[in-house]
Amino acid sequence: MKRLSYRNLLALVSCLNGNPPSNADWDGIIALANESLTVSSLALATRTAQNVPQDVCEYLSLIYERNAERNRRLIAQLTEAVHCLNRIGIEPIVSKGAAILLAQEEGEIGGRMLTDLDILVRPADIAACIGALQGIGYEIRLGAGDGSWPGNPKFHLPTVLDRPTDVGSIDLQCRPKGPASFSDIEWLYRHSRQFALDGGYVHVPSPFAQIVFLILHDQFQDGDYWRGLIDLRHLLDMVKLARSHRIEWEVLRALFAAGYERNAVDTQILTAHALFGAEEVSELSLGRLAHLQLARRRLQVGRDYLVVPLALLTLLTEIVHYSSWDRYGGEPHASRWLEARRKIRELRRVFRLKPPGKV
Repeated sequence: MKRLSYRNLLALVSCLNGNPPSNADWDGIIALANESLTVSSLALATRTAQNVPQDVCEYLSLIYERNAERNRRLIAQLTEAVHCLNRIGIEPIVSKGAAILLAQEEGEIGGRMLTDLDILVRPADIAACIGALQGIGYEIRLGAGDGSWPGNPKFHLPTVLDRPTDVGSIDLQCRPKGPASFSDIEWLYRHSRQFALDGGYVHVPSPFAQIVFLILHDQFQDGDYWRGLIDLRHLLDMVKLARSHRIEWEVLRALFAAGYERNAVDTQILTAHALFGAEEVSELSLGRLAHLQLARRRLQVGRDYLVVPLALLTLLTEIVHYSSWDRYGGEPHASRWLEARRKIRELRRVFRLKPPGKV
């Protein structure tokens, strides 16, 4: 397999925009699409393209149909979970891939790969929701009790629930990871609309809120800003949402504090524009560090040996904002020992192996 490069990435992006290059290296493009979990999006984007070889079309068509069937099962699973929570008086919020999936037309249902179903509820409802889902066969695969959110006894760490018969797990949350200013889930409810799901009701965030949540997930929770990684699947989601709805980027940027938070957000917006041409971004006055981070991302693609030294350099450039680094956005532990252990653990996460879907 050819080494991953920024040129390969641009070729895949061109395909995802519906414009396959005339001299496309399809082996390389498909390999990268598989690595970035965008192969089903590639199948949808190139469905009507004229210059795609027949064997590539057949392969992508097979992938698309299998993913479409999986997504139909995920919708059925989500519907059952929503009805279950409705019965105890709770209307949850869906986010990320689940929100995208509910907005898909039937003819596009196989165009987005999901790894799980992200569901959010109010902090006070977490325990009742876990109990209700256990009542229909779910088991806790990963979870913690009340007050497990670092530094804030009000919050509960995300709980992962699954069943052997399902194609995906449920990631139950009460707030996104990231800056403390996003701890109030009521902001997400206010920026959502009620969606009827086969007799049940769930809340789907507005395109603006979905983009905010995607940025929170990648740049803060996953630490892509520190590590110089690109989540192409989520960037594609961002751009599609921005193309179908006018996004007020300056308003979005203003939600994040100046410094590290704004730099991380600017980097993601600038990356989306550099790859996909996100509308109106060229008119923004984005920070110098964001442009440096974009250059770093371009340089780092396919050169994994640069991840650690460039992550260290990024940490040093943001040292003045050290107090804002916490991905949980919580208050420090009362115990200095516990707080020191947590900080060390968080720093170690910056240097862990690259997770699936990142390039």
